Amino acid sequence: MKKQILAIGLLLAATAIPAKAEVIDLATVKCSDLADMSAEDSSFFFTWVHGYFGGQAGDTTMDLSAMEAAGTAIGEYCGANPDVGVLTAVKQLSEQ
Repeated sequence: MKKQILAIGLLLAATAIPAKAEVIDLATVKCSDLADMSAEDSSFFFTWVHGYFGGQAGDTTMDLSAMEAAGTAIGEYCGANPDVGVLTAVKQLSEQ
């Protein structure tokens, strides 16, 4: 449990919001936008997505292995479907 808390802390520290913060409507992020994101931004984005869908499902857990596997699946799906919204891609993959 301590390792998970440490990993979460490191993840949050590595993805700290810069002083010049932007407001982004994440519902408008397309798969093609993922390729342009830095590793730091995509990590923050996927952490948000995991929390968003976990909140929708009432799930309060954070499974880092599942997040990594989901990120890989989303990356592969988005590579083949660059014009699809990322949130749409996540929904489609979760229904499979």
